[in-house]
Amino acid sequence: MKIAVKTLGCKINQYETSCIVEPFLKDGFELVSFDEEADIYIINTCTVTNRTDFKSRNTIRKALKHKEQNHEVKIVVTGCFAQRQPDEIGEMGEIDLIIDNQQKGEIYRLLENKEVHFHDILEEKYFAEMSTGIMTENSRVFLKVQDGCDFYCSYCAVPYARGHSRSREVENVLKQVELLTANGYKEFVLGGINLGLYGRDLGKDYFLQHLIRDISSMSGVELIRLSSIEPQLFTDGLKGEIAENKKICSHLHIPLQSGSDTILKAMKRRYTTAEFKQQVEELKTIRPDMAFGFDVISGFPGETDRLFRETYTFLEKLDFTYLHNFTYSRRSGTPAAEMKQQINGKIANLRVNELNQLSERKKSEYFKLLLAGNTMLRGISESQSDGFWTALTDHYVRAYFEDPNAKQGDYKLYNPIRIYEDGLEVQIHD
Repeated sequence: MKIAVKTLGCKINQYETSCIVEPFLKDGFELVSFDEEADIYIINTCTVTNRTDFKSRNTIRKALKHKEQNHEVKIVVTGCFAQRQPDEIGEMGEIDLIIDNQQKGEIYRLLENKEVHFHDILEEKYFAEMSTGIMTENSRVFLKVQDGCDFYCSYCAVPYARGHSRSREVENVLKQVELLTANGYKEFVLGGINLGLYGRDLGKDYFLQHLIRDISSMSGVELIRLSSIEPQLFTDGLKGEIAENKKICSHLHIPLQSGSDTILKAMKRRYTTAEFKQQVEELKTIRPDMAFGFDVISGFPGETDRLFRETYTFLEKLDFTYLHNFTYSRRSGTPAAEMKQQINGKIANLRVNELNQLSERKKSEYFKLLLAGNTMLRGISESQSDGFWTALTDHYVRAYFEDPNAKQGDYKLYNPIRIYEDGLEVQIHD
């Protein structure tokens, strides 16, 4: 028996897909490419933008073409697009199962159950436990510890697809870390839909900084990388842990979204540009060589040229490493979709291009800073090509190095030598 799986969207979906696939592999299924003939096709969809909705539909159609050739084929659709648009998916063709986000870890079992109840995700109160001992990446583990979001920013459809914030029980997190370190993994990326909310629903006075501390104390864990954290959720306790815990990577990704207070208010973000700047400066004091990445949306309704210029000027003066730039995507059912002054896509793209150029300049400046300071870098060996091994360092900089004795999964310290390709050439620190 063969199974083909397609994952769209974020690292959360990739982690969940590993959990979905594992019981099939244990049962003897062969995992094949989505373009190949298979007995079961599983699509883990995304709905963060109109583009990902399009990709989700297109992938479903590809699976349906396989079914046209073999009516015994089973098609399962899950994920955020499925959560938001189950009826639309049902009308696309002969889909065997449409599974909500809360039950996606039960797909193996649900395929044998013809009566599947589709859950309203906004009614779910508990984290759906999903664990696995396999990962799609060989060098690091992306570990989902939180789901859902209670913030409801005016442009975002994700809370409607993921539900309210729900935290994974710490005992289950630590059990999985123990399993994965036994399998040789040394680097763990903690992730969630809104990671900074971890623990607030558990009623145990146990939060993200406590989870980080417990994971870092476990044998075999060398690096802990934090995925995106909202700026207002860097509490004193979390900042204290970042300051003291050297296993935490010197890299933080923080969603800014706009450098204009007018736009931030319209977005229903929960901070001002002054508060954002203060957080970054405090974190920079804690770790002077910290790499900062920011998410920025261009073309939000009402973003005039003057308001975009406020964003550009704010960023130009701010100390950061790179930007993830996006054009605003109009999502049905969100308040922003009904706002006046929707921005022309060409204008939004021009703004993104301008911010991309700023991002490249800031990244180059950061590389030079690391070289000038001979900053010690840490990383896990990933793969080898053209004589160079590569690793993603704790400073979120791609490292390239020559080492005839290196093996995949090695934890090493590096000294930077020069800018090379999209990162730095380094040498192994003695």
